[in-house]
Amino acid sequence: MLDLLRKNATGPLGIALIILLVFAFSIWGVGDIFRGFNANILAKIGNRELNSQSYLFSFNREISRISNQLERAVTTEEAINSGLHYQILDRSLVELSANAASDQIGLIASDDAIKKRILSTSAFKNAFNQFDGNIFEQIIRQNGLTEDSFLELERDSHVLSQLSKSVFSEINPPVPLNDLLFKYQFERRNVDYILISPVEIKQEEIERSELEIFYNENKDLYKTDETRDFSIISLNILDISRQEDVSDNELNVFYEDNKYNYYEPEKRSYYLIPFSSEEKALEALESSNSNNDIEKILKDRNLEISDVDQGLITFDEGISESVSEAAFNATINKLTKPIDSPFGPSLIYVNEIISEKEIKIEEIKDQIITDIQKDKARDKIYNLYAEIEDLRAGGKTLEEIAEEKSLLIESFQNINDVGQKYDGSIIKNPSLQELINLIFTNDTGEDLEPYEDDEGNLNFYRIDSINYSEQKTLDEALEEIKSVILDNKSKEKTKTKSQAIYSKLIEYNNNLDFISDENNLAIAKSGILNRTSSNEIFSTFALNEIFKIERGSSFIVNAAIGNSIIIGKVSEVTLLDKTDERMDAINEVNKSRLENDLIISLAEEHQKELSSEIFLDRLNLLFEAQEDEGSF
Repeated sequence: MLDLLRKNATGPLGIALIILLVFAFSIWGVGDIFRGFNANILAKIGNRELNSQSYLFSFNREISRISNQLERAVTTEEAINSGLHYQILDRSLVELSANAASDQIGLIASDDAIKKRILSTSAFKNAFNQFDGNIFEQIIRQNGLTEDSFLELERDSHVLSQLSKSVFSEINPPVPLNDLLFKYQFERRNVDYILISPVEIKQEEIERSELEIFYNENKDLYKTDETRDFSIISLNILDISRQEDVSDNELNVFYEDNKYNYYEPEKRSYYLIPFSSEEKALEALESSNSNNDIEKILKDRNLEISDVDQGLITFDEGISESVSEAAFNATINKLTKPIDSPFGPSLIYVNEIISEKEIKIEEIKDQIITDIQKDKARDKIYNLYAEIEDLRAGGKTLEEIAEEKSLLIESFQNINDVGQKYDGSIIKNPSLQELINLIFTNDTGEDLEPYEDDEGNLNFYRIDSINYSEQKTLDEALEEIKSVILDNKSKEKTKTKSQAIYSKLIEYNNNLDFISDENNLAIAKSGILNRTSSNEIFSTFALNEIFKIERGSSFIVNAAIGNSIIIGKVSEVTLLDKTDERMDAINEVNKSRLENDLIISLAEEHQKELSSEIFLDRLNLLFEAQEDEGSF
């Protein structure tokens, strides 16, 4: 083949072959010529495919959600080590199976349904609770989506929602299962207990040789933190927007162009009155039709107005979309027909309506000015981004770029992995969390892409040097080591003392009064405990132990905070009343669990019935490729 190309490189055949190869490489890349251009596909079920872009979108969104919960940046490596990539694959396969099955039976989401979903999504709304096209475009762009790909995801999501409602509407958990969960959730216990305080250890009891042995066995624990030196040009929307002037003409034009965004939405005040069944709700509705006696209905249900009053709220502030739909289509001072709500079949009674109101420009002038300033700042940042990238491509340093563009460049030394300076203060940057994560996952001398956060703030950064962790000497770590040894000795002696007291309590038939007198310790009472009422005394583990034993039996557990130990006995066991409301709530929890189990079972059956292929090797290659190219 190569000989043929060499001989005919200047002839028509050679030129045609070269053009063909160039065309192939430009479309699929060199790697895909050898791996196959379908390497982007992670799974196939029926006529549906899971591609790497959709998978990574779900993976990164879940990492973002977990990071927000933990209030720190979760790295891709941490997520993979915890098995998150397989969990996302399992979830994606369930959705893919359901979508393939939906296609097979011809379920399609209408344009009107998708439009309604998008317009009602809170993330796409501005400060005036109205859909904002600019916010919509920015969010889908930041998530790596086009409008078409986003609409495709929405259609699939809507179909799955409707399919779930139709399949699972009549599923009810068995009564014994509900009874078991009721006992688990509504059992209450009281305990009497004594607290064994930590045994005090004096520093003089620690020998130098003991410190040396502990240090040599635990050297890895006593190292300095790794820190980094770096430089940043930060294009902050808030800072730049403050420098932007807004003329009266711009103010008026912006208001007129976006007038539909500036109004106070309709508000309604209504009661949501739950019932144990639709039949009981209908009975209450029929009995009240003659006089609309709401107070009698509430009295018959043992409810107060405060139990059912939803307050004066907008459509989006309702407890669920179906409840808001019914309430905002209801007639004032008249009960609706029974509707499904999170509390079961319910009646709605609207007692006040405040109509939608247009907000005049004078009332929101400051807000509009801020919006215009931010829009100008974003445009300025995008223009600067292009100019700075051109300068970087031309070999300019960040210092040279900052001087040429009159921008501030900040240099930081000895910053740790949470953005903390040597003096303990935290550097100020709106993109701090993710920016620090990027700085600590890259190396010096690398050409780093700028980082843009969800708000549109842009950071050009460079890692100047890495100050690696160093071993502390024994003398440098001496006070830390002393503290650990003292704490360990105290824990051990406290445990030995407590076990002796507990053994005697068992020997004396759980006579806590005798044991408390003998050890000169006061008996404390816990008050009513449930399985989730952990506090500074009782940890979750302690509660688990307390709820395992019978009334009158004893237990020994560590206190939730500190090194004290609790010794006590269960003095009382009670079960709350089995009311309709509580059983309805239990039923909903078990129903949700059954639905989840059934969804997974149905997905497995769909995968058997439809042609299915899952390429785990490609998932591993995907993450290897991401590591080679850098972070997501």
